[in-house]
Amino acid sequence: MIRSVYLFIVFIFFAAYSAEAQFWFLGQKAKERYEGMPFKPHSSVSFGAGSSNYIGDLVPAAGLFSVAAQTMRWNVGLQYTRHLSRHLSGNIQVSYIRIAGDDNYFSSTGVFEGNYLRNLHFRNDVKELSVSAVYEPMGNAENLSKRPLLSPYLYLGVAGFTHNPVARRDPSLVPGTPSLQAWQDLQPEDIEGAMYSLVNISIPFGFGFRYKIGAQMDLGFDFGYRVSLTDYLDDVSDNRPNVLTSPSIYFIRTGEPFAANTLVNRIPLPTTSTAPIYSTGPDQYFTTQIRLIYHIKNKIDCPPLPN
Repeated sequence: MIRSVYLFIVFIFFAAYSAEAQFWFLGQKAKERYEGMPFKPHSSVSFGAGSSNYIGDLVPAAGLFSVAAQTMRWNVGLQYTRHLSRHLSGNIQVSYIRIAGDDNYFSSTGVFEGNYLRNLHFRNDVKELSVSAVYEPMGNAENLSKRPLLSPYLYLGVAGFTHNPVARRDPSLVPGTPSLQAWQDLQPEDIEGAMYSLVNISIPFGFGFRYKIGAQMDLGFDFGYRVSLTDYLDDVSDNRPNVLTSPSIYFIRTGEPFAANTLVNRIPLPTTSTAPIYSTGPDQYFTTQIRLIYHIKNKIDCPPLPN
């Protein structure tokens, strides 16, 4: 999987280089490359949507690929980009990202049987505002109309976000139809004795490319990775106490006969003594997006009319 991602990146950069080479002589004047002409800054706006995945104490990195499909959720985002020079741009993005994890996505036997027995789950909607610097190795043309057919980019930034992890109660404790039980906020439960903040910071970075489909329109693909500065996107830390110190019903869920999120029957309960596998360090999440990008034309500077 990782090797395929690397090969994909190499292919995109090679294709962009080939496309640039085909337009070597476009816009020449006196046999000069068009890159030598003054660059005209411009702006673009985009809307994107795609998938999201989380890595943390309910989905350790070592077990990601075995449960990636079950834990995949969605994201949407709006972005404003200012193309400042031939290679550098800056952007601001607002994103809504849903992440989730569930111990019951793992097998009841094998390496992650301790996680399955733990029986925790969560869902979290992350509302994010990010600012990033973007580097385009192949560069932009001197004006909007001559922008490359294919343009890859890399970016790095900082983001602030709000979040609120939630979970469902044991179905046997919910009157009526268990499948209709509501999501409950976890942070007020103070489950691990750590009243963490619901506002935090993450470091986003990633890569993508834009493909020209019209005079002012591009179709883009983006892969973004975020390293948050909190270990509580899932309400669980890798320093989770081994002894019950919280009266919360969400602390120990090994004995529940049904998985509260999926309503899967867990009887007979496993009797393993294997400890759950945790993820070391802060929680992380990554997204993919397909973007529709609109480039805004610059105003034409006209000479003043004679008096």
